[in-house]
Amino acid sequence: MVLVLWDTLLIKPFRLFVVTVHEVCHAGAALLTGGEVVEMRTAVDESGHTLARGGVFAIISAAGYVGSAFLGSLLIYTGKRPLLQRLVLLLIGGVTMGMTMRYTPVGAPDFYLGIIGGLIFAGMAIKSQRATAAGSVWLGVMLCLYSLHDFRTDLWLYPELTDAGILANHWGHRLLAYPIALSWVLVSVWMMYRSMRALVGREGA
Repeated sequence: MVLVLWDTLLIKPFRLFVVTVHEVCHAGAALLTGGEVVEMRTAVDESGHTLARGGVFAIISAAGYVGSAFLGSLLIYTGKRPLLQRLVLLLIGGVTMGMTMRYTPVGAPDFYLGIIGGLIFAGMAIKSQRATAAGSVWLGVMLCLYSLHDFRTDLWLYPELTDAGILANHWGHRLLAYPIALSWVLVSVWMMYRSMRALVGREGA
């Protein structure tokens, strides 16, 4: 169903929220590696940026792509662990709201996107386990699918304009964008595979 509706206006808000989560991962990595976040933005064309000072640049650059895939995989992986799944969904919603309030200009469209989206998923986690499961599956699939969708850009179209390209330029070698992007893709696909395998394995047990 998600794939059928992928390019429709119905899915557009969820795709934008996934981009916001991507930027939250960048911001979180900056803070966790000792840096400072200046701004976090998501644009209507599904681009985004996180401005940070300090921190470990390689980790911050990788965190958006790999972090989003990790969170999507984690939501799927915890499908048979209700309490853990509820905690993960609550944290994603809550942290997204907190980061948005702190680093996105108040009143901007992406400010409301982060607040409303985060509130919806945090609210589902609080409401009931059934709501948690629905929200986790939906957001987990969206995060994983968007990572797969980004493969085309990262590997075939414009790798130099992606996070991988930015990191390659930071290191002074533009062609490094390709192996960097490929390594992120492989790590992300491996996490998705492991999460689905674990979930299917538990269902079959």
